[in-house]
Amino acid sequence: MTDPWVCLDCGARQANQGQCAACKHDDTLDLRDEKVRELMRDVDQRLADRRDGRFRFIGVAVGMVVVFALWLVPGYWTFRSVYAIPLLIDQWIIMALIGFGVVKLLGKLVKPRFPYLKSDLTVG
Repeated sequence: MTDPWVCLDCGARQANQGQCAACKHDDTLDLRDEKVRELMRDVDQRLADRRDGRFRFIGVAVGMVVVFALWLVPGYWTFRSVYAIPLLIDQWIIMALIGFGVVKLLGKLVKPRFPYLKSDLTVG
């Protein structure tokens, strides 16, 4: 295996143990060790969970802003009467769809910290 030493802070790999060449973190870990790969998967999962929470918050905010802005467009309420569902449920659905789209779009823009670590904890 080439570059068996990995930095948990930035995900960079290098050939020699010691200080990370990319971020200057003090310690690198041996990628050949199964426990290190498990730790890397856990770090990646925690980062992904935190990131997904932020993306959901952003998606909800964008969805609400768009729908509230539509309410101010002249003629919107007349157009809305064509497809209106009681209790503004149609507006909630539009907010949810916009939020879902924003979350998916933001998710496409992000790469994992350890892209070379496969789901079965092997290194590709």
